[in-house]
Amino acid sequence: MPSWNTLPVGPQLRRLIAERLGWHMRKVWVGSGGIEYDYLVYNNDDHLIYQREITADDLADEQTAEDQTWLEAMQHEDCPLWDQDLDEALDLVYGLEYRIDESNGVFRAWVESPQYPGEAEAKPLALVRAWLTATEDEARAK
Repeated sequence: MPSWNTLPVGPQLRRLIAERLGWHMRKVWVGSGGIEYDYLVYNNDDHLIYQREITADDLADEQTAEDQTWLEAMQHEDCPLWDQDLDEALDLVYGLEYRIDESNGVFRAWVESPQYPGEAEAKPLALVRAWLTATEDEARAK
């Protein structure tokens, strides 16, 4: 998987953002009607965002089933488009100092201080990359 600072807009980048925010998945045993488990994706407020029923066939490659569930959840209508929508990206930096500048069609942003930069061809993506830079040390400490 490419580095987060080069990931394009899309579900892989949104998964990284979601996990950084504290979104998580639970695996709940069902064991009936051909369904072995429900994979449930919750946001950082512990509200259910997405549910996927997992069959015995899905469990043959459980890591792929888990990754696919995350990707589907990140494309679901209840998932914020932090990397595409400036209002959603601004929610990430709420209460933090930030700045976005543009030069020759490239947006450069920073969050908390200029030492935490991000850049992209769109404002939301530049701001998301800067936020990921600013929160990287905190994420490693968890």
